Amino acid sequence: MLKYQKIKKQLLDSILQMMPGDRIPSRPELMVRLSTTRATLDKAIAELEADGYLFSRTGSGTFVTSLTESTVQQIQTWGVIVPNVMEEIYPGLVRGAENYAHEKSINLILCNSDNDPRKQEMYIRRLIASGVSGIILVPVISTDILEMYRLYNQLIETHVPFVFCNRSIEGINVPVVASNDFYGGYIATKHLLSKSYSRPAFVAKKKYKTSIDRCQGYLSALLEKGSEINRNAIVFDAKGKISKLLTDEKIDSIFCFDDSLAEECYSACHDAGLSIPEDIGIIGYNNTSICEALTPQLSSVSFMNVEIGEKAAELLMKMIRKDYTSDFDYYLFQPSIKSRESTAKSGQI
Repeated sequence: MLKYQKIKKQLLDSILQMMPGDRIPSRPELMVRLSTTRATLDKAIAELEADGYLFSRTGSGTFVTSLTESTVQQIQTWGVIVPNVMEEIYPGLVRGAENYAHEKSINLILCNSDNDPRKQEMYIRRLIASGVSGIILVPVISTDILEMYRLYNQLIETHVPFVFCNRSIEGINVPVVASNDFYGGYIATKHLLSKSYSRPAFVAKKKYKTSIDRCQGYLSALLEKGSEINRNAIVFDAKGKISKLLTDEKIDSIFCFDDSLAEECYSACHDAGLSIPEDIGIIGYNNTSICEALTPQLSSVSFMNVEIGEKAAELLMKMIRKDYTSDFDYYLFQPSIKSRESTAKSGQI
Protein backbone atom coordinates (compact mmCIF):
# COMPACT_ATOMS: atom_id res chain seq x y z
CA MET A 1 0.00 0.00 0.00
CA LEU A 2 1.37 3.44 -0.95
CA LYS A 3 2.06 6.04 1.76
CA TYR A 4 -0.80 8.33 0.74
CA GLN A 5 -3.19 5.35 0.73
CA LYS A 6 -2.24 4.57 4.32
CA ILE A 7 -2.84 8.20 5.27
CA LYS A 8 -6.14 8.13 3.40
CA LYS A 9 -7.23 5.04 5.34
CA GLN A 10 -6.30 6.66 8.66
CA LEU A 11 -8.23 9.79 7.72
CA LEU A 12 -11.25 7.76 6.63
CA ASP A 13 -11.28 5.86 9.93
CA SER A 14 -11.46 9.23 11.73
CA ILE A 15 -14.05 10.69 9.36
CA LEU A 16 -16.41 7.77 9.89
CA GLN A 17 -16.46 8.63 13.61
CA MET A 18 -17.43 12.25 12.90
CA MET A 19 -20.77 13.88 12.17
CA PRO A 20 -21.75 15.32 8.77
CA GLY A 21 -20.67 18.95 8.65
CA ASP A 22 -17.83 18.53 11.19
CA ARG A 23 -14.62 20.32 10.26
CA ILE A 24 -11.53 18.12 10.11
CA PRO A 25 -8.28 19.36 11.72
CA SER A 26 -6.08 21.77 9.79
CA ARG A 27 -3.41 20.51 7.39
CA PRO A 28 -0.48 21.44 9.71
CA GLU A 29 -2.16 19.65 12.60
CA LEU A 30 -2.84 16.55 10.52
CA MET A 31 0.73 16.51 9.20
CA VAL A 32 2.01 16.31 12.77
CA ARG A 33 -0.64 13.84 13.93
CA LEU A 34 -0.13 11.48 10.97
CA SER A 35 3.65 12.04 10.58
CA THR A 36 3.36 12.82 6.90
CA THR A 37 4.22 15.48 4.33
CA ARG A 38 1.92 18.15 2.94
CA ALA A 39 2.01 16.60 -0.56
CA THR A 40 1.02 13.16 0.73
CA LEU A 41 -1.73 14.60 2.92
CA ASP A 42 -3.14 16.74 0.11
CA LYS A 43 -3.30 13.72 -2.22
CA ALA A 44 -5.16 11.66 0.39
CA ILE A 45 -7.64 14.47 1.11
CA ALA A 46 -8.18 15.10 -2.62
CA GLU A 47 -9.17 11.46 -3.11
CA LEU A 48 -11.51 11.57 -0.11
CA GLU A 49 -13.15 14.65 -1.63
CA ALA A 50 -13.48 12.88 -4.98
CA ASP A 51 -14.96 9.87 -3.19
CA GLY A 52 -17.59 12.10 -1.57
CA TYR A 53 -16.42 11.87 2.05
CA LEU A 54 -15.13 15.45 2.34
CA PHE A 55 -15.76 18.88 0.82
CA SER A 56 -13.86 22.13 1.11
CA ARG A 57 -14.99 25.73 1.60
CA THR A 58 -12.54 28.40 0.51
CA GLY A 59 -11.16 30.16 3.55
CA SER A 60 -13.09 27.95 5.99
CA GLY A 61 -11.49 24.51 5.81
CA THR A 62 -12.45 20.95 4.93
CA PHE A 63 -15.59 19.30 6.25
CA VAL A 64 -17.24 15.90 6.48
CA THR A 65 -19.80 15.57 3.71
CA SER A 66 -23.40 16.45 4.55
CA LEU A 67 -26.27 15.98 2.15
CA THR A 68 -27.42 19.47 3.10
CA GLU A 69 -24.17 21.01 1.88
CA SER A 70 -24.98 20.54 -1.83
CA THR A 71 -22.21 17.97 -2.13
CA VAL A 72 -24.28 15.20 -3.67
CA GLN A 73 -22.86 16.14 -7.08
CA GLN A 74 -19.44 15.06 -5.86
CA ILE A 75 -20.59 11.42 -5.83
CA GLN A 76 -19.73 9.78 -9.13
CA THR A 77 -21.94 7.46 -11.15
CA TRP A 78 -20.47 4.90 -13.51
CA GLY A 79 -22.07 2.72 -16.15
CA VAL A 80 -21.34 -1.01 -16.47
CA ILE A 81 -22.49 -2.72 -19.68
CA VAL A 82 -22.27 -6.52 -19.99
CA PRO A 83 -23.82 -8.86 -22.58
CA ASN A 84 -26.03 -10.60 -20.02
CA VAL A 85 -25.61 -10.54 -16.25
CA MET A 86 -27.43 -13.89 -16.08
CA GLU A 87 -24.50 -15.59 -17.86
CA GLU A 88 -22.32 -17.04 -15.14
CA ILE A 89 -19.07 -15.23 -15.93
CA TYR A 90 -20.58 -11.75 -15.64
CA PRO A 91 -21.92 -11.60 -12.05
CA GLY A 92 -18.35 -12.01 -10.81
CA LEU A 93 -17.09 -9.23 -13.06
CA VAL A 94 -19.88 -6.91 -11.89
CA ARG A 95 -19.16 -7.89 -8.30
CA GLY A 96 -15.51 -6.93 -8.73
CA ALA A 97 -16.46 -3.52 -10.09
CA GLU A 98 -18.98 -3.07 -7.28
CA ASN A 99 -16.38 -3.96 -4.65
CA TYR A 100 -14.24 -1.06 -5.84
CA ALA A 101 -17.21 1.27 -6.32
CA HIS A 102 -18.45 0.59 -2.80
CA GLU A 103 -15.04 1.40 -1.35
CA LYS A 104 -14.98 4.70 -3.28
CA SER A 105 -18.67 5.60 -2.72
CA ILE A 106 -19.47 5.40 -6.43
CA ASN A 107 -22.91 4.58 -7.80
CA LEU A 108 -23.16 1.94 -10.55
CA ILE A 109 -25.76 1.65 -13.30
CA LEU A 110 -25.89 -1.89 -14.72
CA CYS A 111 -27.01 -2.48 -18.32
CA ASN A 112 -27.42 -5.70 -20.35
CA SER A 113 -26.62 -5.37 -24.05
CA ASP A 114 -27.79 -8.92 -24.88
CA ASN A 115 -24.91 -8.96 -27.43
CA ASP A 116 -26.99 -6.59 -29.57
CA PRO A 117 -24.92 -3.70 -31.05
CA ARG A 118 -27.99 -1.46 -31.30
CA LYS A 119 -28.98 -2.06 -27.69
CA GLN A 120 -25.40 -1.47 -26.61
CA GLU A 121 -25.30 1.82 -28.53
CA MET A 122 -28.60 2.88 -26.95
CA TYR A 123 -27.23 2.23 -23.45
CA ILE A 124 -23.99 4.09 -24.18
CA ARG A 125 -25.94 7.12 -25.41
CA ARG A 126 -28.29 6.93 -22.43
CA LEU A 127 -25.44 6.69 -19.92
CA ILE A 128 -23.64 9.65 -21.47
CA ALA A 129 -26.86 11.68 -21.41
CA SER A 130 -27.22 10.76 -17.72
CA GLY A 131 -23.87 12.35 -16.98
CA VAL A 132 -21.89 9.26 -15.94
CA SER A 133 -18.23 9.85 -15.13
CA GLY A 134 -17.06 6.70 -16.91
CA ILE A 135 -18.11 3.35 -18.39
CA ILE A 136 -16.89 -0.24 -17.93
CA LEU A 137 -17.85 -2.18 -21.03
CA VAL A 138 -17.76 -5.78 -22.25
CA PRO A 139 -18.05 -5.15 -26.02
CA VAL A 140 -20.62 -7.12 -27.97
CA ILE A 141 -19.39 -9.68 -30.48
CA SER A 142 -19.97 -8.11 -33.89
CA THR A 143 -18.70 -8.82 -37.40
CA ASP A 144 -19.41 -5.25 -38.52
CA ILE A 145 -16.07 -3.61 -37.70
CA LEU A 146 -17.03 -0.27 -39.26
CA GLU A 147 -20.19 -0.05 -37.15
CA MET A 148 -18.25 -0.83 -33.97
CA TYR A 149 -15.52 1.66 -34.81
CA ARG A 150 -18.07 4.39 -35.49
CA LEU A 151 -19.76 3.74 -32.16
CA TYR A 152 -16.60 3.73 -30.04
CA ASN A 153 -15.10 6.67 -31.90
CA GLN A 154 -18.25 8.57 -30.99
CA LEU A 155 -17.76 7.56 -27.37
CA ILE A 156 -14.15 8.76 -27.43
CA GLU A 157 -15.26 12.12 -28.81
CA THR A 158 -17.52 12.65 -25.78
CA HIS A 159 -14.39 12.49 -23.56
CA VAL A 160 -16.13 10.06 -21.19
CA PRO A 161 -13.45 7.60 -20.00
CA PHE A 162 -14.17 3.94 -20.58
CA VAL A 163 -12.46 0.58 -20.08
CA PHE A 164 -13.00 -2.67 -21.99
CA CYS A 165 -13.29 -6.01 -20.21
CA ASN A 166 -12.69 -9.51 -21.63
CA ARG A 167 -12.00 -8.38 -25.19
CA SER A 168 -10.79 -5.42 -27.21
CA ILE A 169 -11.94 -3.73 -30.40
CA GLU A 170 -9.41 -3.33 -33.19
CA GLY A 171 -8.38 0.30 -33.60
CA ILE A 172 -9.77 1.50 -30.25
CA ASN A 173 -6.92 2.41 -27.91
CA VAL A 174 -8.35 2.20 -24.41
CA PRO A 175 -7.39 0.00 -21.44
CA VAL A 176 -8.44 -3.64 -21.80
CA VAL A 177 -8.68 -5.95 -18.77
CA ALA A 178 -9.01 -9.61 -19.65
CA SER A 179 -8.04 -13.16 -18.89
CA ASN A 180 -5.13 -14.51 -20.92
CA ASP A 181 -7.13 -16.61 -23.38
CA PHE A 182 -4.07 -17.87 -25.23
CA TYR A 183 -2.56 -19.15 -22.00
CA GLY A 184 -5.92 -20.60 -20.94
CA GLY A 185 -6.10 -22.63 -24.15
CA TYR A 186 -2.48 -23.68 -23.71
CA ILE A 187 -2.87 -24.98 -20.14
CA ALA A 188 -6.22 -26.67 -20.94
CA THR A 189 -4.59 -28.66 -23.73
CA LYS A 190 -1.47 -29.36 -21.64
CA HIS A 191 -3.79 -30.69 -18.94
CA LEU A 192 -5.39 -33.15 -21.37
CA LEU A 193 -1.99 -34.26 -22.66
CA SER A 194 -0.73 -34.75 -19.11
CA LYS A 195 -3.68 -37.06 -18.42
CA SER A 196 -2.63 -39.41 -21.27
CA TYR A 197 -5.03 -38.00 -23.86
CA SER A 198 -3.04 -37.67 -27.09
CA ARG A 199 -5.63 -36.59 -29.69
CA PRO A 200 -7.62 -33.64 -28.29
CA ALA A 201 -10.16 -31.69 -30.34
CA PHE A 202 -11.06 -28.01 -29.94
CA VAL A 203 -14.69 -26.87 -30.25
CA ALA A 204 -16.25 -23.40 -30.05
CA LYS A 205 -19.62 -21.87 -30.90
CA LYS A 206 -18.30 -18.82 -32.77
CA LYS A 207 -15.13 -17.70 -34.50
CA TYR A 208 -13.95 -14.42 -33.03
CA LYS A 209 -10.88 -13.09 -31.23
CA THR A 210 -11.45 -14.90 -27.92
CA SER A 211 -12.09 -18.31 -29.48
CA ILE A 212 -9.17 -17.85 -31.88
CA ASP A 213 -6.84 -16.95 -28.99
CA ARG A 214 -7.88 -20.08 -27.07
CA CYS A 215 -7.45 -22.19 -30.20
CA GLN A 216 -3.95 -20.78 -30.74
CA GLY A 217 -3.08 -21.80 -27.18
CA TYR A 218 -4.42 -25.28 -27.97
CA LEU A 219 -2.28 -25.46 -31.11
CA SER A 220 0.84 -24.24 -29.27
CA ALA A 221 0.51 -26.98 -26.65
CA LEU A 222 0.20 -29.63 -29.37
CA LEU A 223 3.14 -28.24 -31.35
CA GLU A 224 5.26 -28.12 -28.20
CA LYS A 225 4.43 -31.79 -27.61
CA GLY A 226 5.30 -32.65 -31.21
CA SER A 227 1.76 -33.89 -31.86
CA GLU A 228 0.27 -33.99 -35.33
CA ILE A 229 -2.37 -31.29 -35.90
CA ASN A 230 -5.71 -32.67 -37.09
CA ARG A 231 -7.44 -29.59 -38.48
CA ASN A 232 -10.69 -31.51 -38.88
CA ALA A 233 -10.74 -31.74 -35.09
CA ILE A 234 -10.90 -27.94 -34.81
CA VAL A 235 -14.52 -26.76 -34.97
CA PHE A 236 -15.59 -23.11 -34.61
CA ASP A 237 -19.29 -23.60 -35.36
CA ALA A 238 -20.08 -26.53 -33.10
CA LYS A 239 -23.86 -26.52 -33.46
CA GLY A 240 -24.92 -29.94 -34.73
CA LYS A 241 -21.31 -30.99 -35.38
CA ILE A 242 -20.20 -32.59 -32.13
CA SER A 243 -21.71 -36.02 -32.86
CA LYS A 244 -20.04 -36.06 -36.28
CA LEU A 245 -16.74 -35.10 -34.69
CA LEU A 246 -16.98 -38.02 -32.26
CA THR A 247 -17.84 -40.43 -35.06
CA ASP A 248 -15.53 -39.34 -37.88
CA GLU A 249 -12.36 -38.17 -36.15
CA LYS A 250 -10.03 -40.28 -34.04
CA ILE A 251 -10.15 -38.03 -30.99
CA ASP A 252 -9.83 -39.07 -27.37
CA SER A 253 -10.59 -35.74 -25.69
CA ILE A 254 -12.20 -32.33 -26.23
CA PHE A 255 -11.17 -28.85 -25.13
CA CYS A 256 -14.43 -26.85 -25.09
CA PHE A 257 -14.58 -23.08 -25.46
CA ASP A 258 -16.79 -22.83 -22.37
CA ASP A 259 -18.62 -24.97 -19.82
CA SER A 260 -22.01 -24.72 -21.54
CA LEU A 261 -20.52 -26.20 -24.71
CA ALA A 262 -18.88 -28.92 -22.59
CA GLU A 263 -22.36 -29.80 -21.31
CA GLU A 264 -23.47 -30.30 -24.92
CA CYS A 265 -20.46 -32.56 -25.46
CA TYR A 266 -21.54 -34.66 -22.48
CA SER A 267 -24.92 -35.24 -24.14
CA ALA A 268 -23.31 -36.12 -27.47
CA CYS A 269 -20.93 -38.58 -25.79
CA HIS A 270 -23.84 -40.19 -23.94
CA ASP A 271 -25.78 -40.57 -27.20
CA ALA A 272 -22.71 -42.11 -28.84
CA GLY A 273 -22.25 -44.61 -26.01
CA LEU A 274 -18.90 -43.10 -24.99
CA SER A 275 -17.78 -43.03 -21.37
CA ILE A 276 -16.33 -39.88 -19.74
CA PRO A 277 -13.43 -39.86 -18.87
CA GLU A 278 -12.39 -43.35 -20.02
CA ASP A 279 -13.32 -43.03 -23.70
CA ILE A 280 -13.34 -39.25 -23.95
CA GLY A 281 -11.78 -36.65 -21.67
CA ILE A 282 -13.49 -33.25 -21.56
CA ILE A 283 -12.33 -29.90 -20.21
CA GLY A 284 -14.38 -26.69 -20.25
CA TYR A 285 -13.66 -23.02 -19.61
CA ASN A 286 -14.88 -20.43 -17.05
CA ASN A 287 -15.29 -22.83 -14.10
CA THR A 288 -19.00 -22.11 -13.66
CA SER A 289 -21.56 -23.97 -11.52
CA ILE A 290 -22.17 -26.27 -14.50
CA CYS A 291 -18.91 -28.06 -13.64
CA GLU A 292 -20.08 -29.57 -10.36
CA ALA A 293 -23.62 -30.19 -11.64
CA LEU A 294 -22.42 -32.59 -14.34
CA THR A 295 -21.63 -36.27 -13.81
CA PRO A 296 -18.72 -36.82 -13.83
CA GLN A 297 -17.78 -33.36 -12.60
CA LEU A 298 -16.19 -31.21 -15.29
CA SER A 299 -12.58 -30.03 -15.30
CA SER A 300 -12.38 -26.40 -16.36
CA VAL A 301 -10.18 -23.34 -16.76
CA SER A 302 -10.81 -20.87 -13.95
CA PHE A 303 -11.68 -17.40 -15.20
CA MET A 304 -10.65 -14.59 -12.80
CA ASN A 305 -13.75 -12.48 -13.41
CA VAL A 306 -13.95 -10.76 -10.00
CA GLU A 307 -10.34 -9.62 -10.27
CA ILE A 308 -10.98 -8.38 -13.81
CA GLY A 309 -13.90 -6.24 -12.61
CA GLU A 310 -11.88 -4.77 -9.75
CA LYS A 311 -8.95 -3.91 -12.00
CA ALA A 312 -11.22 -2.32 -14.62
CA ALA A 313 -12.76 -0.10 -11.95
CA GLU A 314 -9.34 0.87 -10.60
CA LEU A 315 -8.16 1.86 -14.10
CA LEU A 316 -11.35 3.79 -14.80
CA MET A 317 -10.82 5.85 -11.64
CA LYS A 318 -7.26 6.66 -12.73
CA MET A 319 -8.55 7.80 -16.12
CA ILE A 320 -11.22 9.98 -14.52
CA ARG A 321 -8.58 11.57 -12.27
CA LYS A 322 -6.29 11.95 -15.30
CA ASP A 323 -3.74 9.82 -13.50
CA TYR A 324 -3.48 7.12 -16.19
CA THR A 325 -0.14 7.21 -18.03
CA SER A 326 0.53 3.69 -19.35
CA ASP A 327 1.52 3.24 -23.00
CA PHE A 328 0.59 -0.46 -22.86
CA ASP A 329 -3.15 -0.79 -22.39
CA TYR A 330 -3.54 -4.55 -21.87
CA TYR A 331 -3.93 -5.99 -18.38
CA LEU A 332 -4.02 -9.79 -18.40
CA PHE A 333 -4.89 -12.18 -15.59
CA GLN A 334 -3.49 -15.70 -15.75
CA PRO A 335 -6.17 -18.42 -15.62
CA SER A 336 -5.61 -21.74 -13.87
CA ILE A 337 -6.86 -25.32 -14.13
CA LYS A 338 -9.54 -26.72 -11.86
CA SER A 339 -9.09 -30.46 -12.31
CA ARG A 340 -12.09 -32.74 -11.75
CA GLU A 341 -13.33 -36.19 -12.77
CA SER A 342 -13.93 -35.53 -16.49
CA THR A 343 -10.18 -35.71 -17.24
CA ALA A 344 -9.21 -38.32 -14.63
CA LYS A 345 -8.69 -41.49 -16.66
CA SER A 346 -7.04 -43.36 -13.82
CA GLY A 347 -9.62 -42.19 -11.28
CA GLN A 348 -7.20 -39.69 -9.75
CA ILE A 349 -7.96 -35.97 -10.17
